[in-house]
Amino acid sequence: MERFDVVVVGAGLAGCAAAYTIAREGLQVVLAERGSQPGTKAVSGGLLYTHALGRMFPKFWEADPCPVERAIDRNIVSLLTPTRAVSLDYFDADFSKPPFNAFSVLRSRLDPWLAGKAEAAGAVPVYGIKIDALVRENGRVVGIRAGDDEIRADVVILAEGSNAILTRGSTPSPKPDPQVVGVGVKQVIGLPPGEVERRFQLRGISGTQYTTLGFPPDIEGGGFLYTNRETLSLGLILGMESLVRKGASMFEVLEEYKQHPLISRLLEGGTLLEYSGCFVEEGGWDRLPPLLGDGYLVAGAAAGFFLNTGFTLRGMDFALESGRLAGEAAIRAVRAKDPSQTSLASYRSALEQSFVLKELRAFRGYPGVFRNPRLYGAYPEIVTSLMHHAFFTDGAGRPHLRKLLSESYRGRASLLRLARDALKFSSAL
Repeated sequence: MERFDVVVVGAGLAGCAAAYTIAREGLQVVLAERGSQPGTKAVSGGLLYTHALGRMFPKFWEADPCPVERAIDRNIVSLLTPTRAVSLDYFDADFSKPPFNAFSVLRSRLDPWLAGKAEAAGAVPVYGIKIDALVRENGRVVGIRAGDDEIRADVVILAEGSNAILTRGSTPSPKPDPQVVGVGVKQVIGLPPGEVERRFQLRGISGTQYTTLGFPPDIEGGGFLYTNRETLSLGLILGMESLVRKGASMFEVLEEYKQHPLISRLLEGGTLLEYSGCFVEEGGWDRLPPLLGDGYLVAGAAAGFFLNTGFTLRGMDFALESGRLAGEAAIRAVRAKDPSQTSLASYRSALEQSFVLKELRAFRGYPGVFRNPRLYGAYPEIVTSLMHHAFFTDGAGRPHLRKLLSESYRGRASLLRLARDALKFSSAL
């Protein structure tokens, strides 16, 4: 049995941020990870928004090696049907200038870099370890157990990611609900040298990201594609219940997505380099688990810190900020020699003052919005049908656009239904 001030479970972004924060203050902290090294199990479907990491490491993009890929200055949101796409295309030159807005990242590079910062500050890495249970005494968490070995600590920080097996099995977390559990899958696809810049018309470190909705049809969820330095990251996050209802496998749906005419031309000639998948808790504010208890804190995806507004898909900045705040709360508790729930409650207070809980509370209605089946069938058809008729000309005499609009939604949705959905969407997002 060994003893430390703090044990951090999980060497993802939340865990590494917590371990770094604690170690640089001179406390003894162990960083425990099931994978052989940080990043081997991480699956990210969004972008790294710079503000949280920038607070910890100003100008991190100048580090050698650089932990990030491309500064995203072009954001494209597309509604897809099997043969059509309607897109909102937003370019912002300021996003590719310091301090930047968001970077594409490869977790196999970013996580080891951040873990290295924690180790350099004094954190003790323990990788390739399967943690079987939390150790409790008199109802308080006092460490972790792996096989016959125990590591004791004043505070345990649970940052084990979205699957959160230990967190759910050892703390009073809500039971998984198929309606709010998503299945995420991601591929990294290599392109020939210079092809990323040519294909996406990029200069320097600038990059592009796509967010898509509506294809494959009638399955809740959406897709993403973003540019890295020499590769593309492509993936889907789909509702588990919707997949089961349709009887579709994630692999089949992903392959169908890759064959869409808009997507396939972006992937042409690419080579599959990585494939990964995970579960994503998309319950939002109303499904947050208890974030602390006697002797423990929960941070990152294990705490359900994930937000999808349709325009942004966020989890990494939430993980970094919650990990940093968990580390600070653990430091206060260790120094006060009081790891009780009352003492650790400062973590919840800090989260309340941060963007993490402020934004989750503000967007608490988002999970219900994206469970609307019309988003994945009727509405993409309505919009693409309208645009098709607006641009198509055959010399037979085209009706007024007002009539084309009425024809585009006839048989797909009523005006009353359109108005209700628009009101619900606007109030939630």
